[in-house]
Amino acid sequence: MWSSDAAAPRMYFIPFPTPGHALPMSDLARLFASRGADATLVLTHANAARLGGPVARAAASGLRIRVHALPLPAEAAGLTGGHESADDLPTREDAGPFAVAVDLLAPLFADLLRRHPGDAVVFDGVLPWAATAAPELGIPRYAFTGTGCFALSVQRSLLLHTPQERVTSPTEPFLVPGLPDAVQLTRSRLAEATLPGADSREFLNRMFDIERATAGWVVNSFAGLEERYMEHYEKDTGKPVFAVGPVCLVNRDGDDVLERGRGGETGAAAEAARVLGWLDTKPARSVVYVCFGSLTRFPREQVAELGMGLAYSGVNFVWVIGDRNAPPLPDVDAAAGGRGLVVRGWAPQVAVLRHAAVGAFVTHCGWGAVTEAAAAGVPVVTWPVFAEQFYNESLLVGITGTGVGAGAERGYVWGGEELGGVVVGREKVAERVRAAMSDEGLRRRAGEMGERARQAVEVGGSSYEAVGALLDDVRRRRRHGG
Repeated sequence: MWSSDAAAPRMYFIPFPTPGHALPMSDLARLFASRGADATLVLTHANAARLGGPVARAAASGLRIRVHALPLPAEAAGLTGGHESADDLPTREDAGPFAVAVDLLAPLFADLLRRHPGDAVVFDGVLPWAATAAPELGIPRYAFTGTGCFALSVQRSLLLHTPQERVTSPTEPFLVPGLPDAVQLTRSRLAEATLPGADSREFLNRMFDIERATAGWVVNSFAGLEERYMEHYEKDTGKPVFAVGPVCLVNRDGDDVLERGRGGETGAAAEAARVLGWLDTKPARSVVYVCFGSLTRFPREQVAELGMGLAYSGVNFVWVIGDRNAPPLPDVDAAAGGRGLVVRGWAPQVAVLRHAAVGAFVTHCGWGAVTEAAAAGVPVVTWPVFAEQFYNESLLVGITGTGVGAGAERGYVWGGEELGGVVVGREKVAERVRAAMSDEGLRRRAGEMGERARQAVEVGGSSYEAVGALLDDVRRRRRHGG
């Protein structure tokens, strides 16, 4: 399985099986292989088929990299239908059995490590069992955070200091203590783990367990985006931060970027060609791209408001609706008058953001989307939905100045979106899209951020150096026995 080259650090990369985690981890594995590591990306069988193309091409080019596929113990968890990724679950009721099935991967991963010991494991921070699998081997573990140091710092402060418990209403602002900037939030904009009444002690204990287990934090970020928060989180946790992003930049133009996330699926190449061909017919910076990630499912009335807002904005748009089974939108099509392209399920997001026709991005502020927009130098209209996405909005709108808010003052409960109603109406959608597309200062700041992102990954840049520093850390620990 492994290369005979003893000098190459042997590294495992294991993500939680959903695109927002597996895609950047796949990019990360190829990034480290490109710098001399012997990399194994551990995926379930279905995700190996979906994400394996770029890895196979990298291996064919001479890099030491491979996919190792594990069978998801679905039946043992009571999960039927062959679903191996969170975005593929037919109902939200399947999320519980799916989480159980993912946890049942623990002994399979431990067995893999025992049969083929490595020099390091880069594990998804939401898979705590990957930090402790086969502990007798003494393999160093590095936590891939899945989000940036700003959001991590906010979350840690909220869990430790609980300022949210000292306000009297969901809309009363409070200051998040101990951060480099004055950051204000409201309870309506918090991740579920930090809401009053949530089992925050469980999350706090999990956070401390991972902090103890990890040798360092591997972060899909770069100094030009949040350097002060990288330093802050490093100091706060006492563990080094290796900011190696944006990892999406490992994908050059060509098949890797066109198939990213959907390689091997029937129709993926044709859909990418359809979307990019449509963009080719539009003037530079005239299109707003709209996508809320793979897990967001808006209630029907919010979908209608969003669609009519895009139509009323007068701006060309590409709108990706994650739910392949969403009903037709004839009113939106009629109002848009040919200015819009609606895509159901998937679009080649990194390729779209790089296209010259795209002038802004309406996003849920998942961290992958944040870094992809930053890498492309595209300004964003922020519309957080759940988890840490409101914290990411605070970074983009309040600190970097590369985003404008859509006006979402509250999010949705994942799995209970149908009860959430309308959060942003059509008039606000239209107004915010027009504002973002016409704001030259916003565009300039986003463009400068894109330039900083590209410089970070070039030889001598901060992210390039961070990859080297992590590889040096792995080699040092190998010499000294972990």
